[in-house]
Amino acid sequence: MTSIVTKIKQSSGEFFFKQKLNTLSRKKRLINLNEAKSITIVYNVTSQTTFRTVKALVKDLTTKQRQVMALGFINRKSIPNYCVAANSGYYFNLRDLNWYGGPKNDYLKEFIRKEFDILIDLTMEDVYILKYISGLSRSKLKVGRYSKIHENYFDVMINLDKSSSMDDFIEHVLHYLLILKRK
Repeated sequence: MTSIVTKIKQSSGEFFFKQKLNTLSRKKRLINLNEAKSITIVYNVTSQTTFRTVKALVKDLTTKQRQVMALGFINRKSIPNYCVAANSGYYFNLRDLNWYGGPKNDYLKEFIRKEFDILIDLTMEDVYILKYISGLSRSKLKVGRYSKIHENYFDVMINLDKSSSMDDFIEHVLHYLLILKRK
């Protein structure tokens, strides 16, 4: 059972998110994966396996001409050693969030303002802070999984079965990013 305080926090968070989303100004653009100079990957670090999958993806996508970074959320008060030791990306946790679940950390606020060529949201389930970051990002092209609630801020959405793995999702995202063409 959800407490009244939790409901107030969630409602407040949704209110602030929608308010900011309505005033968001960004330069939308279809960008092929091969044209991209900067890519960011937003994801929920649910396990060491998920971490390794995204770390490998970052390595595979990084070239001399393309900068790729990962932003991972850990839904607890400490960051696991495997994230800290690997030094591959930026990781944040519950301590970096304000009372309604939005970012209070300056790095996250700056990250949202940064204009990447492509933002890839690999979140396989709804996580408010990751929706907030992806939704309010000024990235030119935003890609994520299909959900009715994502229609207001993702430019490209991939619709897969709920039972699909992150690996399947990544494969589809890369496939579509490679075939995108500007008009």
